[in-house]
Amino acid sequence: MKIEKDFQFYGDRRADRLLAGLAEAGCSDTRARRAVVHALCAVPDRATPAELLARGRADHPRLSAVTVYRTLDLLRSLGLVERLHHSDGCGAFVPTASAHGHHVTCERCRRTVEFSGCAIEGLAKAAHAQTGFSVRGHWLELTGLCPDCRREESNP
Repeated sequence: MKIEKDFQFYGDRRADRLLAGLAEAGCSDTRARRAVVHALCAVPDRATPAELLARGRADHPRLSAVTVYRTLDLLRSLGLVERLHHSDGCGAFVPTASAHGHHVTCERCRRTVEFSGCAIEGLAKAAHAQTGFSVRGHWLELTGLCPDCRREESNP
């Protein structure tokens, strides 16, 4: 139970950060946006728009899918959330902890953790040399097994 309380506090802090980012950008503070932000920050991993709609309706029963997508687009344009991809093809979202981070996601439990460090510059230069493209951005998402799932797998 203590873990849930600690996570709730962490989720509240993340939600406060996202809401402050929206306010700093001059965005309206609406009940629907708050519902989406709180739904996103209430999960320990990535969340799909459908999951956010279902969770958000607990706070705001009239929340629409359009509002969820528009809020996610806005948060993404402000660099406050990042869209991640999943092997099933479904996009999901996670709050960002830094301006430029990358993620590793557990293939089993979907736990997603942001990590820092980026050594892609060499790869971008190679891509430019081979294709002539001027590389302007990238995202890096790694998958594997988190420590908890690895322990479960080794102790059947």
